[in-house]
Amino acid sequence: MYPLSETQYCPCNKYNAQPVGNWSDCVLPEGGRMEGQLGMKVQGDIKECGQGYRYQAMVCYDQDNRIVENSRCNSHGYIEEACIIPCPSDCKLSEWSNWSRCSKSCGSGVKVRSKWLREKPYNGGRPCPKLDHVNQYNNLIYLFSVIPFSSSMNGFHPQAQVYEVVPCLSDCGQYVWLAEPWSVWKVSNVDLKDNCGEGVQTRKVRCMLNTIDGPSEQVEDYLCDPEEMPLGARNSRLPCPEDCVLSDWGTWSPCPLPCSGNSSRERSASPLRQPGEEKECPPTKETELCKLNSNCFHYSYNITDWSTCQLSERAVCGNGIKTRMLDCVRSDGKSLGLERKWQMNASCVVECPVNCQLSDWSPWSQCTHPCGLAGKLWRRRTVIQAPQGDGRPCPSQMEQWKPCLVKPCYSWRYSAWSDCKSEGARCGEGLRFRNVSCFVLNGSGQQDSILVDDELCGELEPSVDGDTHIVLQEPCTLSCVSGDDLGFGSVQVRSRAVVAQDPENLLQCPEQELEARPCTEGQCLEYQWRTGPWRTSSRHVWCQRSDGLNVTGGCPMTAKPLADRSCDPPCIKPRSLCTEAGVCGCDEGYTEVMTSDGLLDQCTVIPVLEIPTAGDSKADVKTIRAFNPTQPAANGKLKTWVYGVAAGAFVLLVFIVSMTYLACKKPKKPQRRQMNNRLKPLTLAYDGDADM
Repeated sequence: MYPLSETQYCPCNKYNAQPVGNWSDCVLPEGGRMEGQLGMKVQGDIKECGQGYRYQAMVCYDQDNRIVENSRCNSHGYIEEACIIPCPSDCKLSEWSNWSRCSKSCGSGVKVRSKWLREKPYNGGRPCPKLDHVNQYNNLIYLFSVIPFSSSMNGFHPQAQVYEVVPCLSDCGQYVWLAEPWSVWKVSNVDLKDNCGEGVQTRKVRCMLNTIDGPSEQVEDYLCDPEEMPLGARNSRLPCPEDCVLSDWGTWSPCPLPCSGNSSRERSASPLRQPGEEKECPPTKETELCKLNSNCFHYSYNITDWSTCQLSERAVCGNGIKTRMLDCVRSDGKSLGLERKWQMNASCVVECPVNCQLSDWSPWSQCTHPCGLAGKLWRRRTVIQAPQGDGRPCPSQMEQWKPCLVKPCYSWRYSAWSDCKSEGARCGEGLRFRNVSCFVLNGSGQQDSILVDDELCGELEPSVDGDTHIVLQEPCTLSCVSGDDLGFGSVQVRSRAVVAQDPENLLQCPEQELEARPCTEGQCLEYQWRTGPWRTSSRHVWCQRSDGLNVTGGCPMTAKPLADRSCDPPCIKPRSLCTEAGVCGCDEGYTEVMTSDGLLDQCTVIPVLEIPTAGDSKADVKTIRAFNPTQPAANGKLKTWVYGVAAGAFVLLVFIVSMTYLACKKPKKPQRRQMNNRLKPLTLAYDGDADM
């Protein structure tokens, strides 16, 4: 007549999606590799740039701030945002300028051409060429020191980005100085009577291009040798009547080689008109000391530096030719040239630019964490071809990451242990219990977990922290000590063991029955475990009450001593046994001989040796007396081999007697051996004597 159950709809759960973590790297869509339109194509000229996307993970929380599946928030798990990976731009240079004139008007020099920087590289583009060739750098330094830069250099400037330098040879006779006739005298100190005295003459001097027909075109003065430039003005004296008139000075005589300050040179002039009365001619000879690099020079052959590698027309890399020249050079550095143009060539190679080449991106890795907020996906790439020459360098980003989908971290966890409960008593043997429940991490970054319904862990393996052996109960002890009930009250405990049982009910029959009741009168007794001596690998263990009665219950099982022991590896050597320390030892009267790794090798009888006295210098065995150190030493002096034979015979005799005794004696009642009182192994030391 009346319903026995009611149904009510649950209130609607509320879910909230929130972003979590950092933005990922900017990831290009698959197949986003494009060839770069950067002008000249070189090997590996591939770029990866353009519009991509970066990602941020979304996490879904319920109204209790617990992580749940993203589907409950109608979210696919990510926030996407467009991003741009900038494209690389390579260095851009102008075309080559015209070759400059030779840096020397006479002899060997250099000529140069250059390129200007139009646009610097950015975003990892190919770098600009550098002046990294030693010879080219040295040639430029030399060029800068000898050329007065002007409009005649045909567009060459030292601030250009790239240079090419080649040697050149100028004909020393192609440019000559041309001097016009001297002007009339201009007398500055006029003699009123004779119109003569100090005066000056001037003339024009020009540098001319010398052709077969003679000087034809005026050029800039730096093309002619400045040392050979004629004077453009001179001071002199206009001779008066009856003055001595001399010719112009002749050329200087050559200085003797090698140049030294001890030699000299001279020049002379001849009289053109004899002086009048009371008049004399000035000296007709002039002398000066020879000085190195001033009026006296040494000469030597010189080989110029190599030029830059010259390629064929419109080639940018590959095989080419480099040149250098043989020249005659004066000790002050002036090039004089040779009648024959000595030019030497050699092959060379200009390294072709190769851009860095990378492999394709690897597939995305597995998530670093199967659940939670910290999981990431990674992909990587490697360098297939390192950049060469002026190729584009490798990018710095060799790996990328993006977040994983956030999943709740469900796991089975133990609850806390319950209090220890003893059936029908306040102390004694009992049990405590715990449960296994489903938990989820709260997503706060801490290790605290939140309890959820067990059905959410239904797909997980029944294990706790990787251990599939689930323990939900364990024995425990509530004990009273020396009559004090520790707040639990005194109890009396009795037990009974199983005497016989039906083979069909082995699992149902308990090991022993315990019964406890509160103490109404009498003394509260203590219970303590007792142990017998070891017999091989076992011993008897029992519980004894403080009044001396042996009982089958009352002692805590958690404190029960070991009744069986075993050594690993087992003690299989003759006269060996497993000691309380869990290692192999030897019976009484035997000593252990150990291997280098600390394991028992054999058990040997402890020998009883008679040791020669200290006064016997020929004793061979140095040891201690095993049992009677006060026994007097043998008298007399014997050879060392006699002691050795006697000691060996004595040891053999003791061994035979001991074996006979042990084989014939009656077995004694087992007693607990004290391992600490066993004799230590006898140590025999060898002193190096050959008779040992």
